[in-house]
Amino acid sequence: MTGNEALASNDMTTHFVRRSFIDAREAPTQAMPWPVRWRRVAFSTPAKAALSIALAAVIVVLGWRLIEWALVRAHWLGTSSEACAGDAGACWAFVVARWKPWLVGNYPSEQLWRPWFCFAMFALFWAWAVRRSHTASLARVLLGFVLMPIAFALLLIGGGPLPIVAPTLWGGLLLTFVVTLATFATALPLGLALALGRRSRLPAVHALCAAFIESMRAVPLLALLFIAATLLPLFLPNGWSVDLFSRAVLAFALFNAALAAEVFRGGLQSIGRGQLEAATTVGLGDFTTLRLVVLPQAVTAVVPALVNVMIAIIKETTLLSVIGVNDLLGAIEVGAKSPDWMGESNILTSGYAFLAIVYLTICYGLSRFSRRLEVQR
Repeated sequence: MTGNEALASNDMTTHFVRRSFIDAREAPTQAMPWPVRWRRVAFSTPAKAALSIALAAVIVVLGWRLIEWALVRAHWLGTSSEACAGDAGACWAFVVARWKPWLVGNYPSEQLWRPWFCFAMFALFWAWAVRRSHTASLARVLLGFVLMPIAFALLLIGGGPLPIVAPTLWGGLLLTFVVTLATFATALPLGLALALGRRSRLPAVHALCAAFIESMRAVPLLALLFIAATLLPLFLPNGWSVDLFSRAVLAFALFNAALAAEVFRGGLQSIGRGQLEAATTVGLGDFTTLRLVVLPQAVTAVVPALVNVMIAIIKETTLLSVIGVNDLLGAIEVGAKSPDWMGESNILTSGYAFLAIVYLTICYGLSRFSRRLEVQR
């Protein structure tokens, strides 16, 4: 090979060097028609075939009764219980007529653009979080969950050019939304600090963090809410007053911080000792090793579990109605007890069905996102 040919070959090799990693591709699978796949799963043996047919019959019967109750015999329009005579069908008129207190509580009508803006911004953020590249860092997603509640609270409460709207006027889905994000935003950093404290080499720090985590995990959340609602004001100094909403958020944050601490502790334990020794070898201190080596890997590893913690927080917010905080469940029950809607049992049942649909939609979306993160790992 002459010198010019070698030079040209070298230029071509350099020109075609890929500067980024190739995305991982799924292993090839053999395509199977869905009838064949279902036949192998449900009808491979006589016993499975009989069980499958019986289950299909039960699903068809129950499904038709549900459709008949929810659609065929349902009542769709009306402003009082008179529109839902009889309990043979769902009373969706109750849902349509009570949409404002169920969504935003008693938030002032002239300021409704503020909660709508918060809902829209969270929807855009969630769409970005779901559709982002699987190779991108999760740090921005977690940072968004921490910073968004602060921005939303400032906008919803107001101040300065915006009229002040007290949290006591919030309610329904808005209150559930704010409590969930505020709890998640405070429980994450506090849980991480507790997990690091439990792994501390200082006996006092380790003992205090371990005692707090175990005590919070051993006490029911409902008991903590009652303590926050009734006993906490007794320990405040004279002249101090904390509204019930803030006390409920504090109870949620402390309880879920203990759960998040155990999740973070599992992620920290997944980091091999060899990486810590390698960091020490190259001259990194303890804090630098924690910031550059341990935390990025540990937090990324436990993100799917943190999504599950958020799902649990969303469902736990239904306990707020027990202490008088008007969340979505409380708004539905209050609406069913109002003079205009007191009547047939299908009114409250329809409200509970609407509540189940809302929670199912939100939690199922989060669970699919968690599953996607687990697959990407």
